[in-house]
Amino acid sequence: MPELVLGANECRVWWADPRNRSEDELAEALDGHERARAERYLNEDDRRRFLTACWLLRTKAAAQLGTEPEDVPVDRSCPDCGKPHGKPRIRTRGMESLYVSVSHSADRIAVALTSVAPVGVDVELIPDVPIDELAGSALSPGERAVLRWMPPHLQHAAFTRMWVCKEAALKATGHGLRIPPDQVHVSHPDTPPALLAWPIEVPPSTVGLQPLDAGPDYRAVVALLSPEPATVTQKYADRFLTPAFERQAA
Repeated sequence: MPELVLGANECRVWWADPRNRSEDELAEALDGHERARAERYLNEDDRRRFLTACWLLRTKAAAQLGTEPEDVPVDRSCPDCGKPHGKPRIRTRGMESLYVSVSHSADRIAVALTSVAPVGVDVELIPDVPIDELAGSALSPGERAVLRWMPPHLQHAAFTRMWVCKEAALKATGHGLRIPPDQVHVSHPDTPPALLAWPIEVPPSTVGLQPLDAGPDYRAVVALLSPEPATVTQKYADRFLTPAFERQAA
């Protein structure tokens, strides 16, 4: 079935599993720079995640642009050094901008596409390391206090929820972790995700955060730099999530 064109107020998040395709199949959609970068990964799991993320971005963007995946004009130049390891951008001409973001963790690859506004997506596997190791430099003092008041068996999931909110928002602006995450303040993990404060001139109220469903062992959020609410649609390219998980969240 042909890929549907993005709606005017839609952010579509695609999910894939890096174990489901051969490396040769994935590499067919990539350009020469991406293939060369993939070859430098010594760890097979890391290489598969990178290949799958590139494949998913290119195939889904190609469907929106009406071109072949290998011809999608992906720009990964770093704003600091110019090398091709920065946030991916789609360079389009003569048409509305297509904003993209990519994230991966363990067996989850996420790619967000939208024409609404700059976007950031983040997914993380809930970790099992000591919570103090995680929270020390990632959370503000108030956020660490929130964790201390929670039952121990809920702390890791709560930390992960706050973390993905921070990273998705920072990805949307393009700052990434150049901004210390403990200076980014987000809502209580038991409430709807929201950005409360950060040391950036973008007003927190103009950053919309929406939760995503990546399965029970993960937490994921998408961020849009738009004061207007957008419709977030999740689609699954692989079998790790059943169609019952597909839904729209306005």
